[in-house]
Amino acid sequence: MRIKFITLFFLFFTFALLGQNATTTVSVKKTIKTSFSMQSVKAYQESAVFKIKDYYNYLEIYSNSKTSDSLKLQTKKAIHNLFENKNIEVIDVTTFEKYCIQIDKLLEKVADKNFKFKMTHIEHSIAAQDFWTTKYYLQVIEGEEICNLEVFSKVIFKPVQKVFGSKTKEVWTLFLGEME
Repeated sequence: MRIKFITLFFLFFTFALLGQNATTTVSVKKTIKTSFSMQSVKAYQESAVFKIKDYYNYLEIYSNSKTSDSLKLQTKKAIHNLFENKNIEVIDVTTFEKYCIQIDKLLEKVADKNFKFKMTHIEHSIAAQDFWTTKYYLQVIEGEEICNLEVFSKVIFKPVQKVFGSKTKEVWTLFLGEME
């Protein structure tokens, strides 16, 4: 009986010590709302508007008939860098209707067509886990033709691992997503 008592005591004592050393790891996924204040999110949303405007400025450069082939190649790379995914679907501005098309196909269609773009009435949705939607009206001008489209652009804002020399750091980065 005494041996059972001592054995149980040591087992209990061992489990008690092990239990105190046990750590529970709770995986908390970083989200926009948990990582930033509303004022910060609004500032990033304004920054995203500049990224969307950059996209249309790059399209203007790419579509300009006087743009050299080397500049078109650089512009195409810059456009791809704006998006999280190179196979993303965007609004086909060449049809003057609201159809979606892959970005590379759009670039083929706008080449040497001299498009101009103007964004107005910009609004942002409430931030979700890692994105928000920016709604705006887009005026598309090709020669004498003018078309107005209502566009919804998904803006992705998430942490990305970036390398700085020998160090890796997590940096929150804006990417453009699907457009409809």
